[in-house]
Amino acid sequence: MSELKYLFGPAPSRRLGRSLGINIVPAKICSLDCLYCEVGKTKTTTIQRKPYYKASDILKEFKENFNKFEDLCDTVTVTGAGEPTLNSELDKIITGIKELTDKPCAILTNTTTIHIQEVYESLLKFDIVVPSLDAVTNDIFKAVNLPEKSIDTANIIAGLEKFSKEYTGKLFVEILFCKDVNDSRENIDNIIKVLKNIKCSKVQLGTIHRPPAYSTAYPVTDEFLLDTAKDLLMNNIPAEVTGGFASVYKSSASLNLHDLIPSLLKMRPCTLLDMSGVFGKNEREIKESVNKLVIENKIKAIEYNHDTYYTII
Repeated sequence: MSELKYLFGPAPSRRLGRSLGINIVPAKICSLDCLYCEVGKTKTTTIQRKPYYKASDILKEFKENFNKFEDLCDTVTVTGAGEPTLNSELDKIITGIKELTDKPCAILTNTTTIHIQEVYESLLKFDIVVPSLDAVTNDIFKAVNLPEKSIDTANIIAGLEKFSKEYTGKLFVEILFCKDVNDSRENIDNIIKVLKNIKCSKVQLGTIHRPPAYSTAYPVTDEFLLDTAKDLLMNNIPAEVTGGFASVYKSSASLNLHDLIPSLLKMRPCTLLDMSGVFGKNEREIKESVNKLVIENKIKAIEYNHDTYYTII
């Protein structure tokens, strides 16, 4: 299997199960520079929409390769090494994907463009939309998400509220907490007030699990996440704490780990244990492939939170 430019995975997703990713913006075109981002720091934040990757090129690769992954994935997820809605050809991309597969199509978005009408209408075409909402006041939003200077939480909130009332698919609002940044009682209370006006399938609470963009970003405790979920449930807001991974590939002797491992690591660092769970192989087999890739200077090891993660160089 040759290396792919836009498709990656299937990757283990805490939200979407076995997710075949489609990267539609280059690293790291984003409107935010989140403290916790596992893709790395944003060099220049932007809100400008462009055809960063052409829809025709993305759909060509998808059409030629999807048959290899169709039985291995639960969802097709439009995402990016940045904010996918900044790709101005998003509508062509989702329309084309839906013509090629009946799999549920999801998109991960930081919600900063949801008030833009073209983005809004494109998002309506997805089966699953996962918008982020880490803070609802500009001071905390700036502290945790480091946004492009023109972005205002008022537009995010108004756009998400409107969208939630029109959208007929599954809407999973994601909140990621960083210790001592957006985990205050005040922020939680303000988020609850906003969520009461948003019609969503679930609010998913998480924290940092992989090496973050900024070394000053730290995870909150499991107890905090559980207590916060209870707070939301008491306010009639459906909530859950995101959990672990399931195996993607089961056990197969025919897997080309040399190509599949870099594809997985394109978008997120993983441990040997993570990769073992994804590919259905024992850690010794994974380690053999990983060592070859390290020697070839295709991936590297990094230490985080007493674990060894592997990532693309």
